[in-house]
Amino acid sequence: MKVVHRKETNVMILELLVSDDRLKLFARVVPQAECNLAREDEFLKEVESIAPKDLIDRMVVWDIVSELRQGKGCEGRRVARGVAPVQGRDGKLVWLVRRFTPGKGEDADREFVDFFTLGLFENVAKGREVARIYKPTGGTPGMDVLGKPLSTKSGRAISPRFDKTIEPRADDAEEAYTTLVAAVDGYVHDEGGKFTIREVLHVTGNLDYSMGHIDFIGSVRIGGDVQKGFNIKARGKIEVLGSVLGDNVITSESSVTIKGFHYGGEGSSLSAKGDYTVDSAEKVSTDVGGNIFVAREARECALCSSSAVISPRAAFIGGTVWCVKGFEGRVVGNPAGVKTVIEIRNELEVTKEYRKLSENLRKYAAAGAALELHIGPYLKNRNRVPLLRNQFKEKMMALLDKYDQVQKSLEHLRGIEKRMREGKPLESSARVNIRETAHAGTALKTGETVLEFKDPQTGPISFRPSDDRSEWQQQEYVELTVE
Repeated sequence: MKVVHRKETNVMILELLVSDDRLKLFARVVPQAECNLAREDEFLKEVESIAPKDLIDRMVVWDIVSELRQGKGCEGRRVARGVAPVQGRDGKLVWLVRRFTPGKGEDADREFVDFFTLGLFENVAKGREVARIYKPTGGTPGMDVLGKPLSTKSGRAISPRFDKTIEPRADDAEEAYTTLVAAVDGYVHDEGGKFTIREVLHVTGNLDYSMGHIDFIGSVRIGGDVQKGFNIKARGKIEVLGSVLGDNVITSESSVTIKGFHYGGEGSSLSAKGDYTVDSAEKVSTDVGGNIFVAREARECALCSSSAVISPRAAFIGGTVWCVKGFEGRVVGNPAGVKTVIEIRNELEVTKEYRKLSENLRKYAAAGAALELHIGPYLKNRNRVPLLRNQFKEKMMALLDKYDQVQKSLEHLRGIEKRMREGKPLESSARVNIRETAHAGTALKTGETVLEFKDPQTGPISFRPSDDRSEWQQQEYVELTVE
């Protein structure tokens, strides 16, 4: 500290000292012979000679003078305080969504670790505000304890790096920040301080417990296998470079491509508004809006397409195929005669509503058959029911009443089914093409009309349903193509 003022009287010796930061003024007081005559106004006059009045602490001055009158001095009491300058706030980037940062160490080559559990990012829709860049603020100057100004510094601006997938938009109504808006659907990815919104979620390895289920606004690409029980939902395309190993629910608003083997199993399903492409499939159930392409084999599958199944090199063994615009396969069935059904339907008959209707028809028909067994001969001879004893009569009447209700429901459902079948005609070019062999046990179906092969049929050969769906007509083979 530096002495900036000194005063010596018969009351006291006063030294005023300024701190090194120039923000505090201290008083050093040594009592003299007439210290009992000390006056506050005279002491204050000395302090005011070098420090502005509004910076002086009057209570401290009063306390020093009171002590001085009792012959007590002080070594250093703060009698005034300056105003410290306030430095401007630096600019800052504030994120409004979770963003993904690649892992380190042993997981450095993985794009996602504990994907679902940790919630490492969130889906971002185009046009959504993802972050704000706050501008730096100017500082507030200060004043030292002697009344001289103290300079300040403005905050530092920041310039975050981002590509064209993130658009800056100045907000006229709020000048404090610039808004960053997503230019595409996806997730925010942080690559060492450079930000981008990725439209494709790329999992470099398997989809397993280290990843969890995927629900993504864009497209998904799996570099390995999809392990048993893990689900994928995507608004864009789904591509699996490995295999899908069972009990998976796969849903895409675009197409699904599986380069390897696709095993479905109980509880699994595949839904795609676009095409479904697979190397080999087993026990897979599909609801596909586009075409189905099988490279090698489909075994015991339930394949449903609102377009066509075009697989000229594939074998279809067991299961069912529903399609609207046609089917083409190399082999259907096998030498053992496993039943394999290829069915041409109209646009309504491949919908979920129709499948639900068909399932209800099956259940009601099964319930009716079971009731027929319980009722026995009384079904056709109802006039014998009143002759039964009371206990058996009431039971039989209840069974008959239930049977009638089931038949009424069946009649109602069959009426709906008939209207749905008649509501849309079949595609005029729809047909079933067999490139090599259709084994015994193969059945072609449209509506209630079924053509079942008792002997192998050698291709190439084509079958087309008649316009009224009353028969199947064999025709000269013409390759199936769908735009």
